[in-house]
Amino acid sequence: MDNHFGKGLMAGLNSAQAEGAGYVAQFCSDYKRGFVLGFCHRMFEQTGDRQLSAWEAGVLTRRYGLDKAMVMDFFRETNSEAAVRYFMAGYRVER
Repeated sequence: MDNHFGKGLMAGLNSAQAEGAGYVAQFCSDYKRGFVLGFCHRMFEQTGDRQLSAWEAGVLTRRYGLDKAMVMDFFRETNSEAAVRYFMAGYRVER
């Protein structure tokens, strides 16, 4: 994975916690999108809770200023309407 998305994905898979918005601001949106998906996949593997990981993806997408449609497409591809709803709920959370 020698591109920005792949590097972000690997960083997310290996991260114990989500990075702050200030830290990820230095990276391009492909890296950030990869990080969000990698981190949330790791969360799903640890908890087995697809809705929780989708919700966290929504929260991080908003926190990192990503285009929600680009990240949400991942959850649409899995044909899980519940995951899409949880993603949007996380995206709408005010922090």
